[in-house]
Amino acid sequence: MKKWSILLLMALTMMVTSGCGLLESVNQGVNFATETTEYMNNLDSFRQEMNGLAEQALTNLDARTDLKNKLLALKDQIMSYKNLEVPDYAKDIHATIIGYNDKLQQGLDQALTNIEQGRAAFESTGLPDTMNKINELLGQLNALNPN
Repeated sequence: MKKWSILLLMALTMMVTSGCGLLESVNQGVNFATETTEYMNNLDSFRQEMNGLAEQALTNLDARTDLKNKLLALKDQIMSYKNLEVPDYAKDIHATIIGYNDKLQQGLDQALTNIEQGRAAFESTGLPDTMNKINELLGQLNALNPN
């Protein structure tokens, strides 16, 4: 009887332990999906307002400072996203986004240089094209969600 009780206890412990791993995997997947959606929505919001911000920055010092701060904040978001824990099933999509992020980083650096030099912020940065590609990817991801 004691032997069966110990075996039953061990079996239950193994099930609970493996269940915790499964739960952790599910939580990681949910966290990744939430973080990715939030991140891409932030990028899309910036994409929609970037041309207006750039126009204002040419003639208004406060707008220029605001744009620089937004660009720096976006760079921080890109770095944070790069360090996100990624579940195995999402490694390819994460790699695609990181590829775009590398282009974004270069474009943001050029935009900051342009602002410092008094030029149009997004001139010769490639940011509009990269942001549009990210927006297309966001559309594809949203199409996967049946809700």
